[in-house]
Amino acid sequence: MAAQSAPKVVLKSTTKMSLNERFTNMLKNKQPMPVNIRASMQQQQQLASARNRRLAQQMENRPSVQAALKLKQVRECVVML
Repeated sequence: MAAQSAPKVVLKSTTKMSLNERFTNMLKNKQPMPVNIRASMQQQQQLASARNRRLAQQMENRPSVQAALKLKQVRECVVML
């Protein structure tokens, strides 16, 4: 059996503008981010940081985590000796 190759597909260009030109134009026409959006993003980051700090504090207070930290301290002391 002879292997059959797929026929070539030729696509006609649908635009006169290259991709490089298109993206260059998009970057030139890009609107700067409004100040209020930046402020809200900073506020969200601060809120997320506060939540992460609270979560870390809650984790430190869990008995299982405290036990694991004590085991780690004991092992570090043994390694130092």
